[in-house]
Amino acid sequence: MNQNNSNIDKQLQDKFSNFAPVPPAFVWDQLDSKLEAKSKRKRSIIVWSVAASITVAAVSGLMLMMNQSSSINKQMPVSVVRENATIQKTIQPEVIVPQEEEKINNASAPIQFGGNAMEPSSLSNDEGMKAADNALEVVENQETSVAETSSIFANVAYGDFGSKTPQINPFHIGNFLQLTLITPSSRKPLERKLSRWAFEVGYDQNQTAVTYKSNPELAQYVHKNYLQRMKESEYALSASQVHFSLRYQLSSKWIVSAGLSWMQNRTQQNFHFRDSMPASVQQGFEADALGNYPIFGYLNLGPQINYEGISNVTMFSLPVGAIYEHSLNKKWTITAEALLQANYLSAKKGNTLNYHTLMLQDIDGGVFRDLLWSGKIGVGIQRELSKKNSVGLRLNTQGMFTPMYKQNAAIDNKGWSVGLSGYYVWRFIK
Repeated sequence: MNQNNSNIDKQLQDKFSNFAPVPPAFVWDQLDSKLEAKSKRKRSIIVWSVAASITVAAVSGLMLMMNQSSSINKQMPVSVVRENATIQKTIQPEVIVPQEEEKINNASAPIQFGGNAMEPSSLSNDEGMKAADNALEVVENQETSVAETSSIFANVAYGDFGSKTPQINPFHIGNFLQLTLITPSSRKPLERKLSRWAFEVGYDQNQTAVTYKSNPELAQYVHKNYLQRMKESEYALSASQVHFSLRYQLSSKWIVSAGLSWMQNRTQQNFHFRDSMPASVQQGFEADALGNYPIFGYLNLGPQINYEGISNVTMFSLPVGAIYEHSLNKKWTITAEALLQANYLSAKKGNTLNYHTLMLQDIDGGVFRDLLWSGKIGVGIQRELSKKNSVGLRLNTQGMFTPMYKQNAAIDNKGWSVGLSGYYVWRFIK
C-alpha cells in the first residue's frame, strides 16, 4: 500500500515538475499599483518627519535664546543699565519728562542701604536683579518717548509727503530683536506758511498821445498856429512797458510795491503845411528855455514843411505805490493799484515842430528833460492759480506830471496813455 502511494507521488512529481501557473494580466496591474502606493506613503512619512524635526529644533533654539537673553538682562550690572539710560538721554534730552529724568538719576545713582552708598557689584543677586528691572523699565519708558518724538520729527521733515506722513514705531520681538518700522500716519501734513513778500512781473500795452498847452506867462513866445498844427499832424501810437516789482503784504487787503520798468512811447507825426514867419524883438526881453523871444507880428509865408516820421522816447522807470485787493471768493479777487513813477529818459529819437518858428526840430537836441514824473492807476481782476501763484489783468491809465519840454519853456506838453496790463505774482515761502 505504501509502495503504491509512493509511486503515485513520484508519478505526480514527474508530471508536474515543469508546471508553472500563469496568472491573468489584471493581477499584475493590481500588484504594481499597490506597490507604488506603498512606496509613496513611505516617502511622505519621511518628508513630514524631517520637517517636524526641523520645526521642533528651530522652536527649541528660539525659546532657548529668549530665555538666555532674559537671564542676561536680569543679571546685567546696574552700571550697564545706567550707561544705556545715559545714551538714551543724550539722544533726545528734551523729550524726557522731569519725573522720568528723576527716575533715571535715581536708577543710575549708587544704591544705599542704611545710609551707606554701595556699589552695584556689592549687592546680592536678588537686589541687583530688582534694581536692574527698575532701571530697564525707566529706559523702556524713555524709548517710547524717543519714538514718539521721532514720529513728530518725521512729520515735520515729511510735511509735503502727501495726504499721510510717515510715523516711526518701535517693534520688539522678545528681548533680542528690535525693529523700527516707518508706517503712514493719519496726521494732517504740515503746511508751509506763505511769506508777506511776493514777486510780480507784468507787461503793459497802451495807446499813447501828447497834450499841448501854452504857458499863459509866455504866450507871446508861441506861434499863433502852433497848437492847431500839432493837433492836425500828430497821432497816437502804442506804448509798451515791462515791469518787475517786489510786493509786501501789509494786511489782508493792502500791499505796497516797488520795482523797475522799461517803457517806450511812440508817436506818429505827419507835417504838410506852409505858414507865416514870426517877427520877434530881442532887445529888452529874455529868451525862454529854447532860446526864443516874444513875437510881435508875422511876415510873409515861410518854407514848406513836409515830414512823416515817428517820435520815439525810451525811459527807465522806478514805480512805487500801493495795491488794494478785495476777495470775491477763493479764486477771484478785484484789484486796484496806484503808482508814482520816476522816469529817466534814456533815448530820444525823432522830430517835432518848434513852437516859435514852426520849423522841424530834433527832440534829442536838448529839448526834452532827462527826468520826468508820472502816475499810473489801474483796476482789474486777479485769478488765484494756487496759494503761491496768481495772474491778473488791469485796465490802466498813465499820465505825466512833469512837462516833457525843459523848464521855463512856453509850452507844457505832457504824455498820457490808456491800455491793458497783464501780470503774474509769485509769493515767497517762509
